[in-house]
Amino acid sequence: MKGITTKALAGLGVAGATGTAAAASWHLSRPKDVKSKLVSEGLTLVGDSSRAWRAVFLTHKGDSEFMSFAGVLANDGDKEAGSKIMSSCEKALNVMVGDGDYEGSLSKARSYCTVPQFKTVEAKILFLDKEPSSVDRDWKDSFVLNKGDSSFIEKVKGANEKGTSLEASTAVDTAKDMVKKFCEALKVKAPESQDISDYERYCLQTPTNVEAFFEKQGYHLVKEGSWGSKFDSIKSTDSALFDAIKKGTNLSATSDGTQGGPKLKEWCDLEKVKEINAISDLQKTKSRCFN
Repeated sequence: MKGITTKALAGLGVAGATGTAAAASWHLSRPKDVKSKLVSEGLTLVGDSSRAWRAVFLTHKGDSEFMSFAGVLANDGDKEAGSKIMSSCEKALNVMVGDGDYEGSLSKARSYCTVPQFKTVEAKILFLDKEPSSVDRDWKDSFVLNKGDSSFIEKVKGANEKGTSLEASTAVDTAKDMVKKFCEALKVKAPESQDISDYERYCLQTPTNVEAFFEKQGYHLVKEGSWGSKFDSIKSTDSALFDAIKKGTNLSATSDGTQGGPKLKEWCDLEKVKEINAISDLQKTKSRCFN
């Protein structure tokens, strides 16, 4: 559409000018490609989160037309499949109005590149950009972090064989198999709010080590040069501190930071790289090694 001059608008009168302006506005806002067409329909696009695309795969993987559109193979894992789906949707969304394959691309993108109705807890969790538990460390850590929660204990027991025993004192290597069974059963359920909440609380991937765990909570390892003052600040209230860190030296409440600081740092350097489930007292580790 060619531009309308001021003189031309004056000649058209108020009604004519208004109509012409509206037509110009419509022309400018008219969808130009598949992406803008879907947005104009009020649909929500998946976005660029790799986990979100894995969620799309889990939702549609039983659809052969979807698998063909995305180029996903039967033996592809969800991460590889998610990457392929994202790539296929990027191509489909960029097809311009008037192109020969516009209508076909629009139909596919409407079905497979917009936020779907999720069928499982796992798919919903992934779309929320959270990583599900998948290795022994996750289930061990979950037990250690939640074993004092009677509701957690009962839910895990309920997902295992009737009569199965589980207590806070159960060995971690035994408990992790039970937690795994609970999480695996939970993730394939329909995404009801309580089940999603339970999965987020008990079944997500855990930090790789203690330092990452506390940093995620907003704490930070004691800085270089501050170990002496940290030692001085806790030595009067932490009765087990001296035996834990002394390693052949004579440390006591009368020892100052120049003596205790280096030993405390040595101890924390070993603790910070351990898995959560390998720490006997997380709160003590936090008070000694983090601020």
